[in-house]
Amino acid sequence: MENPSTSPAAISYAAPGTPARARDLVEVFDILTHQAQSELGNWTQSIFFFGDGAQRAITDGFFNLLRPQTWMPDNILRTTFTALRQAIQALQLLQPDQAALAWQELRNKLEVFMLVRNLPSTLHLPSDRLPPLSEMVEKAYSVPEFQALWAVEGLGHYYADLYWKLNGAPRGLLSEENAHVPEKSLLMLHAGLGMAFADRLLGDLTSETSAEQFRETVRFFLATCQNNCRKGYLGAAIESLGLITRDFYPDFVQRVDQGLRQTGPEFLGFFWHGVGRAMYFSRQYFLPILRTVWTGVDSEASNAPDRLSAMAGLAWGVTMVNLRQPIIVGNIVRSYFEHSDLAEGFTNGVVSSLIMRTETTPGTPMVGAFYQHHPSTADRNLVLAWEQRVAGPSRKALHNYYPVLKQRRALDQVFRYQDLAALVSSLQQQNTRTELEHRRS
Repeated sequence: MENPSTSPAAISYAAPGTPARARDLVEVFDILTHQAQSELGNWTQSIFFFGDGAQRAITDGFFNLLRPQTWMPDNILRTTFTALRQAIQALQLLQPDQAALAWQELRNKLEVFMLVRNLPSTLHLPSDRLPPLSEMVEKAYSVPEFQALWAVEGLGHYYADLYWKLNGAPRGLLSEENAHVPEKSLLMLHAGLGMAFADRLLGDLTSETSAEQFRETVRFFLATCQNNCRKGYLGAAIESLGLITRDFYPDFVQRVDQGLRQTGPEFLGFFWHGVGRAMYFSRQYFLPILRTVWTGVDSEASNAPDRLSAMAGLAWGVTMVNLRQPIIVGNIVRSYFEHSDLAEGFTNGVVSSLIMRTETTPGTPMVGAFYQHHPSTADRNLVLAWEQRVAGPSRKALHNYYPVLKQRRALDQVFRYQDLAALVSSLQQQNTRTELEHRRS
């Protein structure tokens, strides 16, 4: 392993002749790098400085600010806003309150990353045989409550992947007949199952793969999910196609999108929700330095419906990772969503993730503590924004929407952006019609 003091992330790249503004940013970058080491401690250095890790994403994007041509008048006219936004983002992190939030958010990401990465050893899962699924689910729920969500999702991935390895392509894996598990585990087990299927199938593709083969791979993925998912959980599995594509095969995002438009356009919202969720964990945006994931949605999802779904997935990720520190999400609300045209997508992602968390870990006090958080009254705008974007919609979603979605077996619908009020109204009308038809018969 590299010595942190000589790793690429710890070296100043400010060569003689570098523009003054860029030199200032290099100094900020160096300060933040050393601050990260002291804040995060030795136990995370194996990740922070690991191989193709997060620091490379920062230096990759940082080079653009160090090139003299970047600061030529013509380029400045085109890039001033982006460069200014990046500079402000970095400089804000030197303020004590902003730095504390940034490092806490990074700790939260690393906690989730390490849990998922080390799940088999954490739960003592074998690599050559499959214990009963019910037994493994019980183990997943034995970890601390915050971590249980990720443990169940990771278990779904482990179970589906190992089953395929030992027995070939599965069928009915999470059906009622084959999966005797608590209902609360089903949403995230299905999400993990979709991750395993997507990773296995996309891993066979290359940059030379034809559009037809991409289309057939997507078609097979959809069929495999449909053959293994329980009614009302299909969307949770399909959303993982976007998550895995963006996380591990980012060059395939547009090609998978095209294949899905041809084979299952009704699932596009799930796919882009997964893409947005993956962005939060992307190495490109992993550290809160220079680049902000919130502006990345614009470049990665071009048309309006996809942008809203991607934003919902991104908000989902940030809410779940930082559920214990609502002040982090409040800072995002204050910084980015006062006038954003993606604000509805953000709100949808927050409330949908709270519905999912409530279902997966019933009775957890973390959900109520999160949306009932009271921002500092000194920031009146934030108080109003929190009520509009988080607290009010969350109360309505958990009290009015969640019971209907659960009763009608439609909880997987929170894995994409849509009008939840309209969805619930439609489900209630369907239920009324069914009851009337039943009475007439």
